[in-house]
Amino acid sequence: MDKDAEILRRALKRIPAPEPRPEFIERAFAKATGSASPPRSRLAHLASRWETWIGAAAGAAVAVIVTLMLLSPREPGITLALNEMRDIDVLIDSERALDGATIRIVATGSVVLDGFENERQIDWQTHLAKGSNMLSLPVLARSTGAGQLVAVIEHEGRTRQVTVNLTVRDQEART
Repeated sequence: MDKDAEILRRALKRIPAPEPRPEFIERAFAKATGSASPPRSRLAHLASRWETWIGAAAGAAVAVIVTLMLLSPREPGITLALNEMRDIDVLIDSERALDGATIRIVATGSVVLDGFENERQIDWQTHLAKGSNMLSLPVLARSTGAGQLVAVIEHEGRTRQVTVNLTVRDQEART
């Protein structure tokens, strides 16, 4: 050994060593005898971190939102070309025959009923048979944008409403 190394070794021997921590001896014996707890797996380590749970909650929230968007019922819509006249069928299901039922048709937005251009609402009384009743309404697309046909059926204090969403485009219509 060279002289410098020998001087360093003697100097290090003279420095007092600190006392070990109280749990050091138990951990050393446990590790030496194999009774120490096994190291945690990567999955167990990840499961104990708060970041993992925040990420899981955010992922679950996104999944719920996407599911709701995909499963939400969409109201049926019809697209018309500007100035197009088309018969729009409105189906009214009735649990029983309705004598003297009042039907009110309201055209809103960019559509009007053909032959009733200056009126947004028309009413009449009729008989509705039990089951399916089809109303065929002549609709005229007056301007681009959104519109609705709303059929309100009233009979003996009870009311039912059927709404058809319409869109008027400047180009050819797509249903």
